[in-house]
Amino acid sequence: MNTLIKPALRQLKRYPVFSLINLGGLAIGIAASFILLVYTQRELSTDHHFRDADRIARIGTDFFQLGPFAFSQPMLRPLAIASCKDVEDATGFDTKSDPVRTNRQDRAFTGIISYLIDSSFFHVFSHEAAAGALPQNGLAPGQAILSASQAQKFFGGKQAVGQTIYVGKDLTPYTVVAVLKETFAKSTIDPQLLLPQPRRTAEETSSWWNVKTYNYVKLKPQGSLAGLNAWLERLRQKVVYPASGSTDTYAQWKTKGTSVFFYTEHLTDIYFHSNLKFDDNPGGNLTQVQLLSAISILLILLAIINYINLVTARSSIRAKEIGLKKTFGAPRRTLIAQLLKESLLFSTLAMLLSCGLIQVILFLYQYSTGAALTGPIPFLSANYLWLILFSVAIGLLAGIYPAIYLTGFRAGLTVRSTAGSGRNTPRLRNSLVTLQFAIAIGLLFVSLVVYSQLQYMKNKDKGFRSDGVILLQDVQALNNLDITRKFQTLRHLIDQQSQVTSTSLCAGAPTGSTLMRGSYRTAAMQKEVLLQTFPVDERYITTLGLHLTDGRNFDKNLLSDTNSLILNESAVAAMGLFKPIGALLNGSERVIGVVKDFNYTSLRDKIGPAVLRFSPQGNSILAIHIAGGHPAAFLDWLQQTEQNILPGENLETSFIDDNFGRLAAKEKLLGQAISFFTVLAILLATLGLIGLTLFTIERRTKEIGIRKVLGAGNGNILRLISGNFIRLALIASAIALPLSWWLIHRWLDNFAYRVTINAGLLLLTEGLILSIAFIVIGALTLRALAANPVKNLRTE
Repeated sequence: MNTLIKPALRQLKRYPVFSLINLGGLAIGIAASFILLVYTQRELSTDHHFRDADRIARIGTDFFQLGPFAFSQPMLRPLAIASCKDVEDATGFDTKSDPVRTNRQDRAFTGIISYLIDSSFFHVFSHEAAAGALPQNGLAPGQAILSASQAQKFFGGKQAVGQTIYVGKDLTPYTVVAVLKETFAKSTIDPQLLLPQPRRTAEETSSWWNVKTYNYVKLKPQGSLAGLNAWLERLRQKVVYPASGSTDTYAQWKTKGTSVFFYTEHLTDIYFHSNLKFDDNPGGNLTQVQLLSAISILLILLAIINYINLVTARSSIRAKEIGLKKTFGAPRRTLIAQLLKESLLFSTLAMLLSCGLIQVILFLYQYSTGAALTGPIPFLSANYLWLILFSVAIGLLAGIYPAIYLTGFRAGLTVRSTAGSGRNTPRLRNSLVTLQFAIAIGLLFVSLVVYSQLQYMKNKDKGFRSDGVILLQDVQALNNLDITRKFQTLRHLIDQQSQVTSTSLCAGAPTGSTLMRGSYRTAAMQKEVLLQTFPVDERYITTLGLHLTDGRNFDKNLLSDTNSLILNESAVAAMGLFKPIGALLNGSERVIGVVKDFNYTSLRDKIGPAVLRFSPQGNSILAIHIAGGHPAAFLDWLQQTEQNILPGENLETSFIDDNFGRLAAKEKLLGQAISFFTVLAILLATLGLIGLTLFTIERRTKEIGIRKVLGAGNGNILRLISGNFIRLALIASAIALPLSWWLIHRWLDNFAYRVTINAGLLLLTEGLILSIAFIVIGALTLRALAANPVKNLRTE
């Protein structure tokens, strides 16, 4: 063991700068790439931790072309258990967001999503308990289960089991009977609070157009998704079609948009591949995972290149040692084994250093971006066992070429030679340096394009005024006359505030969670079309700042406007209206205006046809535009006022621009991750450049001294040292920029509205990389030039 450790430690001690550069670069590469690999593994294994996850499937539905929805009809569960031969068990849960208190007088916790579960929830989803016991036949009335994070939030270090929580405006008491065990695994089934499902009403169990339940089935070992789909088709024909009361034949009915459709998907496919609306959890982005996993490979490749370059660059020092050992009879395989052991020892030291760096990088990422990439990776977890294997593999990969290269010299030549460099070494080193530059340039260019796209999405004219528009929603106002009147009272008080320029009561707003479609047709059309519909009042256009391009706005004093419509430009085109003002739709609804197209969904989607329908009564969303002043002060006043007027009501408050931000959350995460790890990639490339520059200067110290004595200027010597590196950087640019341009274009193709890649981004990328190279090489060269050349020449 001493014969392995002593030579390695001797190298570290004799050449501390090179050793620290190599060790630091390898440790950063191992830590950063390991974090990204953990992220990739966690994303790709979402929901796989459930027992029999491959046999769990979800049923979604659609009708009136409003969906498809991730939730479906409540009666599907009992029907599936009773009559589908492919189903072993099934569960259906509803979700709601109610304030929760741990004491009747305490301030409520808000934003908590409750799962209302049935008796089969834990038969399908194999959760485990950290405290208490999970009731395998469902929760009894008055019982509740908390997630570990919610238990910590509610009760701190106190035991949660046995405690009482109070849910909703009625302060319904529930006793906590268990706490779910927290795992590092990611899941789309991630309840914060589980409550017993209330008894279904007759309407909920009879109408196929009432959807609110997330239905999951567990297939039998011999069952299949095809069998489930066949059963749903029979159900559609034998049960749903007769209940529709349609006069069409089944063949005609099932193809119409007003029909009921079912969609099934495996649980393990939902996170990446589901396109259903109102998913319980936001899905993942497979392109993002693929990009970040590719970056992890590039990061460790940069670290390996650094190691190979710096080891082979100093081959003249080790070549004499190897040559002497070969002269005294040491076989080549023994020498290769020794060098590989040294490389493994080096990678082990780097791994130990990376254990701390992993936590540092995770902290810096969360501090700089405000978001967690993987969540904490606890010490002594199974992930760190993989880190050991990962580091061993890196040590072997990084050490194999230097070991073969250094033991390949002829013994007599290496003992006599002062160079020890093989003929092909500069060529290989130049290739590796070019690859380093190409990786850094490609990542930097991709990072700049992603950042530009995010800024474009943030600043794009969306066709309406999103800045300063607040949405206040009360879902109870739809079916409670008393709450509706109080909601109107709240609006009048809001209108009196000096910051408020306009308010509007509506039933739909851009980025809102409410979907409403209506069927429209002209007299000349053979078939109606379904258009996104926004029931609004006469102040909607003013409050949101929509641009009226033709016709007029609604007028509450005109009785005829209760049957009037305003279309957006896409709806005009979809309806084929050359002169839209005055056109009649559905026989009696008159078009009185046209507004400019506006984005009401994600910028990934092209603007669709939309209709504003005059409907000033019965709306549950209040749009408020505030100008200037302090939004925080207004929101504090609003919260206090709404509690005075509507005590116990759970009003949802959001800014429209924040809602757009949530729609772009995946792109934002991708941009943050690419930017952060691009900085690490440039740092790794810079460390390698520092090491090679120091080596070049060290080898040419006497040459530099002679040139200075003979009158060469600093600029000439700087060009001498930097010329080869700059040439390699330009070659790398010619390779990396076209390839990264092609790859990032594929990502941009996912957006209906996207930034245009221009020459400015290419020049900026090139300028930044060359500037970094010039600064590093220039600083080190000027430091060497500051030494007395005569002193260096005296050693000759």
